[in-house]
Amino acid sequence: MPALADPGSEVVSLCHKAGYEIIPLVGPSSIFLALAASGFNGQSFAFKGYIPIKEPALSESIKSLERRLQKSGETQIFIETPYRNERLFKTLISKLENNTKLCLAVDITGENQYIKTKTVKEWKSSDNPTVKLPTIFIIGK
Repeated sequence: MPALADPGSEVVSLCHKAGYEIIPLVGPSSIFLALAASGFNGQSFAFKGYIPIKEPALSESIKSLERRLQKSGETQIFIETPYRNERLFKTLISKLENNTKLCLAVDITGENQYIKTKTVKEWKSSDNPTVKLPTIFIIGK
């Protein structure tokens, strides 16, 4: 799905403008597979793509996503590049409330697939996985 979480949407938009017929192909999207495996609300969710990487915008974004989840019950989905996943994970478990649930969906359909949902408190007290692979981060209820 090159138009989700990818600049492929720009190419699709240009094709529409040029009058080409657009035919999406059936196939898996790691974002939707992660949501389905998370145990979170699949009726109301938001994909945020990449959230800010620098402080204080990163912490502000995390708190904003959590407030949106608490207010509306809308599952919040976002991603990061593999080399920054560890930093994002550590920031998430330090900034989110202990009762907020966090799902890590790592290397979906890959050899090292790992999908786990826990409360932030549980993540803090467990052996944490290495997330230096493509990872979908999801917060939900």
